[in-house]
Amino acid sequence: MRVSACVTTRNRTKELDACLEALWSSKVKPHIVVVSDDSPEEKVQQANLQIVQKYPGTRYILGPRTGVCGNRNNAVNAIPESETDFVAFVDDDISVEPDFIELAIDRYNQMPIKERKYTILTGTSRHKNDEIGNQLLPAKLTFQGHFSPTKDIPQTVVIHAALFPRQFFTQEQWDENIFFGYEDAELCLRAIKRGYKILYCSELKAKCIGENSILEVGTSGIGGLSNYELYIEAARLYIGIKRYKDLFPNPLNLLGFIILYFVQMTRYLLQRKAIQAWPEILRRSRIQRLLLPSSV
Repeated sequence: MRVSACVTTRNRTKELDACLEALWSSKVKPHIVVVSDDSPEEKVQQANLQIVQKYPGTRYILGPRTGVCGNRNNAVNAIPESETDFVAFVDDDISVEPDFIELAIDRYNQMPIKERKYTILTGTSRHKNDEIGNQLLPAKLTFQGHFSPTKDIPQTVVIHAALFPRQFFTQEQWDENIFFGYEDAELCLRAIKRGYKILYCSELKAKCIGENSILEVGTSGIGGLSNYELYIEAARLYIGIKRYKDLFPNPLNLLGFIILYFVQMTRYLLQRKAIQAWPEILRRSRIQRLLLPSSV
């Protein structure tokens, strides 16, 4: 059973080294590791390449620099379905536990072969400074698209502690209309629509090793909203509309979501003294692309 890892990186050479060291120190080694590098400067790319060369079995490729989804697609597409059975997506500031791959294989070995092909595993992750009990759990999505942690039949994964059947990415890709935010929830909704199930495995653990786990997106925010928050809210709007328009069509739910989103977001922006952020949220959401025939 072949388990491979897609490592996405950008301007974090030190963290990348620690991430790869953790992967290759696993009790069961990954079959392949691909590093997709979104760093814009050549000197950083060269430094990252030197790090990758320390770990035989690791492939280095340049990323598309179009956002986290584009970078993850770039990585997973570099590992053909014929070369691996399962893939994990590990950002450069994540360290998986030494038994992560071993325990995942044990879980899959307990299933019939046919069931394995349609099962996504998810564990938990935490920040390096957090207590053991303070961890991210898989979740269900509320009507408004917020995460609601659950251990029962999840709808979403903890992306850095998850394994997907590689065949899924022959059927689907990360939605590159989402620059950042809730992208794993949207992907999981499509997996569920295709008949995949998500299985919570508490023994699968990872931790964030970076000083700052929030994606650096390069520009300042608007009013009382950070740039990070702008991307998050834009993504939630896009995914909510896609969820009720295309993935699980329901006109009443679609109308209800849109009304609630706009009413609650207006109130939220007024409270944060950032009402001027509305046009930017709409621009970043790219919801106009959902009108295209290929939006699903």
